Amino acid sequence: MFGRAALFLITLLATALAGPAVAQTLDRIAEKGEITIGVTNTFRPYGYVDETGQFLGLEIDLANSIAEFLGVKPRLVPVAAANRIPWLRQGRIDLILASMPVTEERKSEVGLIDPPYYASGVAVLAAAEVGLKSWRDLANRQVCGLRNSAYNRVAERYGATIVPFTTSPEAEEAVLAKRCAGLVFDEATLAGTLSQRQRWSAHTLALVTDEPRPWAIGVPLAERDGPFGQLIANIVTDWHRSGMILGLQEKWNLPANGFLTDMNQRLR
Repeated sequence: MFGRAALFLITLLATALAGPAVAQTLDRIAEKGEITIGVTNTFRPYGYVDETGQFLGLEIDLANSIAEFLGVKPRLVPVAAANRIPWLRQGRIDLILASMPVTEERKSEVGLIDPPYYASGVAVLAAAEVGLKSWRDLANRQVCGLRNSAYNRVAERYGATIVPFTTSPEAEEAVLAKRCAGLVFDEATLAGTLSQRQRWSAHTLALVTDEPRPWAIGVPLAERDGPFGQLIANIVTDWHRSGMILGLQEKWNLPANGFLTDMNQRLR
């Protein structure tokens, strides 16, 4: 764990070796004694606000872990897809930890930390009794999906017929009523649905995730390969090596995520 004195020394070293432009985020964190992290607040159980106004979720635990590593206080700021990168560029937040998938376009806009901390792809929520073992089992079956969703094409590729719905609650009710073999959508969203164990106790993410896309923490582009980016990369590596994120997966009632298992085995 890094104390404030250690962080201050890191900041001085960063300034001496890389110049003030690269070290400015660490310098600002050390001066304020806090790190400002952009998080989601509506994506249960990854990042959300409970009825008391408290931030909770897997990503919130990770954000607090970063602050603990640095020996500073966390300041959590809700962000959305439209503002998270502009706010990072403007210095309104120090980093992004908000369910942000890695894309080629984002690589040119923000410093995406390697290794990623999570991954999500296309999955199918289905009752265990449906007996789905592989994506090919969707052939000639009706599968619920959201209207015009890009995820539908994966099920269609394997021969499924999509039953379209306008909203997620409508699609979920259709699955519970056994009007379709399952619901195809984003793995993380469906995992959040399954975390409501009482309602979905007979259901699971039945198939190996298709087209997985990693989620990465974002720092200012100029700092990705500098001391701040390297420090965050080391923290993420420690999360995987120690099994911390695997533990959070269990804490938040999330189904097994193959990416997390693979990273833990590769890095430990």
